[in-house]
Amino acid sequence: MRAGLAFLLAFLLALAAFPVAARTPLPVHGVIAAELTLPTDHYAHAVLGDALEWGGLALTVDTCPPCADRRLMALTITLPPDRVFEDITARVVDVTGDGLAEVVVVETHLQNGASLAVYDAYGRRIATPFIGQSNRWLAPAGVADFDGDGRVEIAYIDRPHLLKDLVFVRLEGDRLVETLRLPGLTNHRIGDDFISGGLRDCGQGPELILASPDWTRLMRVRAGVVEDLGPMPPEGLTIPPC
Repeated sequence: MRAGLAFLLAFLLALAAFPVAARTPLPVHGVIAAELTLPTDHYAHAVLGDALEWGGLALTVDTCPPCADRRLMALTITLPPDRVFEDITARVVDVTGDGLAEVVVVETHLQNGASLAVYDAYGRRIATPFIGQSNRWLAPAGVADFDGDGRVEIAYIDRPHLLKDLVFVRLEGDRLVETLRLPGLTNHRIGDDFISGGLRDCGQGPELILASPDWTRLMRVRAGVVEDLGPMPPEGLTIPPC
């Protein structure tokens, strides 16, 4: 009996000697769903029409895709007081190209403005740098292999009311690296509670439908080339049929 207790004590002491990061976490296999939570009014930018943003992100992840009965786990991410999620939704999309989804969302620092953030199924975060000034925002435009190289890029408009640059970034290790920047495009008007335009594929590869800086022209971007599709239609910036 004493020998058994001594062995158990030795085992527990040995286990405790390992750092927490070295222990194998519960395996998960991609995000199934995501929702912005914890509404907050402590960032009064109101670029999306009201002064409410979000302080939390709730993920639902799958721990056993091959299992007949889905084994789901809830994961909650709570931001520190100096940050908010300044977005209309949390986008569940495969950013790495491995068939497992991550979450793409706009995360904003109260003093340093917005960044584009990607959260994986473990709650780990990779993001672009914050813009650098309060009340500066970015608007996601789409996620796809835009340049045909077999890798996924995320497209967004950097400061859609001011700078109006279309930016493409790609996940490289633990960083989001800018691959292309095109000036003179936008997809959001101040106060709208939605992001206009977006992604379509008419059989020649993914393309983005956006607006000219003054909202008078309908613009298409495909494979890094900007094309003017004509006057903005009466219904505004919507995705036209192919």
